[in-house]
Amino acid sequence: MERYPLNTKISSNKQSDKADADVVNASRSQDERSLEMRSRLISASIEVLRERGFSGFSTEAVVQNAGVSRGALLHHYRHKRDLILAVHEHLYQIAVDKSVEGAEAATDQSKIFDEMLRDAESFFLGEHFFSVLDIVLSANTDPDLKTEILEASQKARLPIEAAWVKVMSKYMPPPLAENLVYMTFNMVRGYAMRTLWDSNAEKYAEVTAIWKTMMVDALKRENIDWPVEQS
Repeated sequence: MERYPLNTKISSNKQSDKADADVVNASRSQDERSLEMRSRLISASIEVLRERGFSGFSTEAVVQNAGVSRGALLHHYRHKRDLILAVHEHLYQIAVDKSVEGAEAATDQSKIFDEMLRDAESFFLGEHFFSVLDIVLSANTDPDLKTEILEASQKARLPIEAAWVKVMSKYMPPPLAENLVYMTFNMVRGYAMRTLWDSNAEKYAEVTAIWKTMMVDALKRENIDWPVEQS
């Protein structure tokens, strides 16, 4: 007879534990669904931006593209500007993660210039740059949005350049590394802008060859020998 109260207590504890687990699972499931919905809305927004540009961007188009209700959109992004900021930050975060990882993995000194160049190209000549640029330029009509967009842009791009400066500083004085990184990213950014009216891959290849020579010459002036990449 003494077993029953003990068993009842154990059963009660199990039921309590099961109830707690159900709550945790329900919460986790809700979080997962929320994350999935935000990801779906961001992806749809990027597609709308790519197809229509900022001037043609609308929450209605996002809802249609995502295949969700307007209520679902408003639950996560109550205002259009909230969605724009989220898209802008998402696109930049992709670049930050990829670039920082690439910089940290750059261990072959002879290949660092080319790897840094490819990293700059992956963003400025990639599929998302002009969507980001469109957001930045269009935000000029909204002072508050402009401030937030520019702050987010600086917050994203500066760590990327800092990551490459850190790598380059292993082989040269930090001020020189900073200048070479600055020159590289601005060169690629400038060419990306030029592609709006003149995309000349052959000329770009010539310019990048000159760029590499200039980099090596700048190092020689500091009595720094740079290894030649082995093919």
